[in-house]
Amino acid sequence: MLMKTPPIPNPKIPDTKSPSTPYGDKHVTSLSPPVPREAVHQRRINCNGFVRNDELYDIEAELTDHKTYAFPSDFRGTVTPDLPVHHMILRITINKDRVIQYAEAITITGPYAICPTANKVFHNLVGLQIGPGWRRKAQAAIGGRHGCTHITELLNPVATIAYQTLYGEKARQERRLGTMTDQDKRSSRAELANSCVGYADDDIDFLTNSK
Repeated sequence: MLMKTPPIPNPKIPDTKSPSTPYGDKHVTSLSPPVPREAVHQRRINCNGFVRNDELYDIEAELTDHKTYAFPSDFRGTVTPDLPVHHMILRITINKDRVIQYAEAITITGPYAICPTANKVFHNLVGLQIGPGWRRKAQAAIGGRHGCTHITELLNPVATIAYQTLYGEKARQERRLGTMTDQDKRSSRAELANSCVGYADDDIDFLTNSK
């Protein structure tokens, strides 16, 4: 007799209305209809940036993986769909120059008994600067045979959230104080030149547009 496994828990059923977009009523807001298929794996990543009261910034990230079916594990027994295959959380603390001051990671759930030992190398990130070459530097610091693949992967979105947090907060304070000048806007955009299509330096409005 086949056992019916429960579905992956979903925190909220999305609204059936089309998501809001600034690109007009005719802008496409959904992917093309898929062929018949079965969901088998779900990964959720949640990242947050925080402004501390000591002029530093915290960036936190959480990762969970679920299967839609039960499977056997030598370490955990039967892993059912309601139980995460992986569940990791991390925090880095950075200064205004994006240099890491503090780093910690916790493995709440993993597939093997040894998984939590990978957290011991996470402090090797202290002193590194988020910027060009970040992936390579992070991999060298905490990757490989003593690290955790999934925690290392989380450092990619963490870097993006670090930039979003610092640049956004700097602009917010300048707007609040009324100190943002046109030169500040140009300098801010120049720092991100050619990092994406929105900051391409061949854009006719590159030096005048601001986010």
